[in-house]
Amino acid sequence: MKIGIVGGGLGGLLTGALLSKNHEVVIFEKLPFLGGRFTNLEYEGFQLTTGALHMIPHGDDGYLAQLLRKAGANVKIINSNPDGTFLINGKEYLYRDLFSLLGFKDKIKAITMSAKLKLGNVDKNISFGEFLEDVELALKIGNAFTGWALSLTAYETPMSEIIEIAKNYYKFGGPGIPIGGCKAVIDKLLRIIKTNNGKIIKEYEVKKIEIDEKAYIDDYEFDVVVSNISPIETQKICNIKFLKSKPKPSKGIKISIATKEGIIKHGGVLFTPECERINGLNQVTNVDKSLAPEGWHLVMTHQAQITNNVKKEIDLGLEDIDRLFKGKDYRILHIQSYRESWPVNHASNGTDIDNIVNDKLFLVGDGCKGRGGIEVEGIAMGVLKVVNYIEHLNKKMN
Repeated sequence: MKIGIVGGGLGGLLTGALLSKNHEVVIFEKLPFLGGRFTNLEYEGFQLTTGALHMIPHGDDGYLAQLLRKAGANVKIINSNPDGTFLINGKEYLYRDLFSLLGFKDKIKAITMSAKLKLGNVDKNISFGEFLEDVELALKIGNAFTGWALSLTAYETPMSEIIEIAKNYYKFGGPGIPIGGCKAVIDKLLRIIKTNNGKIIKEYEVKKIEIDEKAYIDDYEFDVVVSNISPIETQKICNIKFLKSKPKPSKGIKISIATKEGIIKHGGVLFTPECERINGLNQVTNVDKSLAPEGWHLVMTHQAQITNNVKKEIDLGLEDIDRLFKGKDYRILHIQSYRESWPVNHASNGTDIDNIVNDKLFLVGDGCKGRGGIEVEGIAMGVLKVVNYIEHLNKKMN
């Protein structure tokens, strides 16, 4: 089959690498670089990211790692140990130790909630915030998690999505760091596509997708088209309308920090439920020193954007950082906000649309993640669904 892919972000490149083994693949990317929100930009010797953190939610065991191996991309991913800790009253706690901070009644409530979540025995029609709100500390911890992982508050996160996220966590475990950062993943996928004689056209903005007896990207003819731009942007340039409602994006802010002393001892996430805005941070140089100049650490914080006043949100995050570092020497390298046409997720978790529009048009990327898929794991789940569907179509045609 001849397959056209619009957008050279992680979803488009992962799809291209998997399909280029047996099909003719052409990828169109409007930017001069590949990877979209999942690659590195060097700044003063630091490997900053264009969007995503240098962290894969389920490490070397999740959907993304599995698809990378299937594509032949030999990316080294170091699983975090521990997955994360929680900073409360100036002390770090593992998840299992948090229960010791609760009084007897709240402890019973929290243990019951944890058991219900693990069993999936909860009301799927409420929000995560409503599920947690009877225990103040639990709600703070829930907000820290959803803010870090989904760029949403706990009250914005459907319980149905949390149940699926929990299933994936119990199945695959916690996060890991790709050696070389996000760009290491992108470079491996690019090499595979080129090896398989796939074609990549950069600095080309697609104006039209037309689905008829054949599928067209501008004047190029294909058997099928896969779009890695947002569902909304895809529909704008497509001759068919498939969105029943406008997906709701999530909004977040990421701050990259240089420090010599460091702030975290492990390679996982430090969740900060007591901060005004910062939901968590990681220090990737504990695992991969190449992501910063010698003698330096790269720390990245993340926060859900609560209000539409971006400047105020950033200022509150910076105030949190100053309190977290407590007088240590540090320097702000970069501040990124995600909203409007390039948000963190084109559709927030629980509002993603189906990857399959019809037998000629497919969607991948962060507007159509799989259920329970955090960030790039959700993108990988969508890619897997699309690749399997296209391969099934190919078998039927032949």
